[in-house]
Amino acid sequence: MIDDAYALKLAREAYDGSTNYFDTNIRNGLEKDLRQFQGKHSSDSKYVSDAYKSRSRLFRPKTRGALRKNEAIAAEAFFSTLDNVSITTDNEKDKRKLATADVMQSLVEYRLQKTIPWFQLVCGAYQDAMVSGIVCSYQDWRFDPIKGIDQPSIELVPIENIRFDPAASWLDPVNTSPYFIRLIPMYIKDVKARMKPMVEGVDPKWTPMTDAQLKSALKPYDSTRMLREDQRTDPRDIAQTISDFTVVWVHQNIVEIDSVDLIYYTLGTQFLLSKPVPLKKKFAHDKRPFVIGISMIETHKTYPAGPVRISRDVQAEINEVTNQRIDNVKFVMNKRYFVKRNKQVDLRSLTRNSPGSVSLMSDPEGDVKVVETQDVTSSSFQEHDRLNLDFDDLTGSFSQASISSNRKLNETVGGLNLLTNDANQLTRYQLKTFVETWVIPVLRQLMLLEHHYETDEVILALAAEKAQLFMKFGESAQIDDFLSSELGLTVNVGMGATNPADKINNLLKGITGVKDALADGVLEQHGVNTVEIIKEVFGALGHRDGGRFITAEEDQDPRVTALQQQLESVTQQLEAKFPPELVKAQIDEIRARIRNMEADKVKKGVESSYAAMQAAEVIASVPAVAPVADMVMKVAGYVPPIPEGIDPNFPQAQAPVSGPAAIAQAVGAVGQVMPGQPGGNTDPMGPANAPSPNVGAMHGIETQRADGVQ
Repeated sequence: MIDDAYALKLAREAYDGSTNYFDTNIRNGLEKDLRQFQGKHSSDSKYVSDAYKSRSRLFRPKTRGALRKNEAIAAEAFFSTLDNVSITTDNEKDKRKLATADVMQSLVEYRLQKTIPWFQLVCGAYQDAMVSGIVCSYQDWRFDPIKGIDQPSIELVPIENIRFDPAASWLDPVNTSPYFIRLIPMYIKDVKARMKPMVEGVDPKWTPMTDAQLKSALKPYDSTRMLREDQRTDPRDIAQTISDFTVVWVHQNIVEIDSVDLIYYTLGTQFLLSKPVPLKKKFAHDKRPFVIGISMIETHKTYPAGPVRISRDVQAEINEVTNQRIDNVKFVMNKRYFVKRNKQVDLRSLTRNSPGSVSLMSDPEGDVKVVETQDVTSSSFQEHDRLNLDFDDLTGSFSQASISSNRKLNETVGGLNLLTNDANQLTRYQLKTFVETWVIPVLRQLMLLEHHYETDEVILALAAEKAQLFMKFGESAQIDDFLSSELGLTVNVGMGATNPADKINNLLKGITGVKDALADGVLEQHGVNTVEIIKEVFGALGHRDGGRFITAEEDQDPRVTALQQQLESVTQQLEAKFPPELVKAQIDEIRARIRNMEADKVKKGVESSYAAMQAAEVIASVPAVAPVADMVMKVAGYVPPIPEGIDPNFPQAQAPVSGPAAIAQAVGAVGQVMPGQPGGNTDPMGPANAPSPNVGAMHGIETQRADGVQ
């Protein structure tokens, strides 16, 4: 533990050093990025000077338009489905860990849908990453018994309100910096509330301060915040007296001392509000509650650029060409005049130049000269198209300018697809970078907060019920015990998530490809790992693996289990009665049956998934089919089981036969003739009971369109 004076000294030195770096190297570029996003010329642009007050000073909003498109793509990728977040365990055979993942999945989904404005946060964070280059968020658990608040919170922090060591690692500046400071604007009433004891006889959270001390933290808003909030009122312009709604600045300081993070609050850099305590005392997970994400990777930069910054020069040239063209049009339509000094010329009438007007002068030919301006707008439009194309290439947007600038490509469908694919590829890269650097780390911290602080019995009961926890482990199951397990998190927004139609097509391609590869069972007979093939196929299509779409029974087929258990006993019995060659042949046949059963399980999973996709496609195209399908099921005699469980209306796997009968069945059914037994059909070219290709779930699977959809 360190003393108060030393803690205040460390906080002041950390703030002064990082602020000096930020003001010198970051702030000016950041403000230019913000002005560009807002459609304003930079403060040093010629267009904001008095010399251009009578000229065209339009700011063409290419940047704002491109970012809106990227935000729309991100929103569609994240929120077109409800299962983008998957929580898994490292051991899927452990039923308790699987239940843990189900409980946490339910809790996270509830928080993201009910208590956390996840849509606004994701879109806002993506916008920050695109405009400022980085996005910072603060994750905490809010508890206020008076207001009835007991829930996690995620807050976006403006880049100008954070400070960290510029020498930190570019891969993880939050956790590699020796300090991290958050600047918090707070109302004086909220500061004073923390200076009062909540319970009589208990010390307050913060050290009490006088009004004069509070006034020392009444520093002006910095220029970046003033620009971000569209020139809001500066506190320097308000009265000298303070009120409850006066804003002062509080610093949340995290400083590493002897490999231990200490957290404490200061009033600006002048006074210590709280004593330094280990971070673990404030955050049970003992991790810094901040995440910094990006949309573009720039190696070895703690403040990387975003699409706005790298397109700044092209945006400036687009503005220049636009304004020059507008001025040219104005000069063409409104002539310029040269008039001799001290001549009797009605200048007001001349410059008004209204239709039917008369301008009086003594010598029209000698006193006035009309200057004709050549129309050069056609060449400016060509240059404008090239600049638009360069801008679209940099920002990953696809606009009409991209189409018009590539006339040869857009004349064909293939050329147009090439243009869109180039734009989509860059957009997918930006989105993937954002997911990996911000979305996943934030949700992992949310899981840690749920693990350590979730106490709402209603929420926990809801989550446990949804995850069928009590059904699996009984009413006596302790929910808190389940939340303590190590879990993994996956955000199912991959490189192919920017176009819903492409996602569906890729998914259908994957299922069809797997179905075709496993249709004849040849791969399984040669020992090919079908599970890994499924992972590879769906991984190439932008998914983590195929487990979300093709499910197989976790428990082994009982027939396979029976055969494997009986294999040793069969071997021992046969070795005593029959030659080794015959025994080996019979054992090979049994093992082949086991492989075929396992392969058949995967094949049926693929067929079922494909049939489900076909049905889903029909229902999506013709929604009226859904109630009709329900009615058909009811007429056919289907009754949902009560309570939920195994449906008696559908056939189940038969229990394995045991004892001597099982041995006879296992050995005799392989097609090998036993001594004293009649021979069976051993012809491999003419097996008995050949299945019909016109029956079953695969009937019509080769169609190129959804069945029943025109």
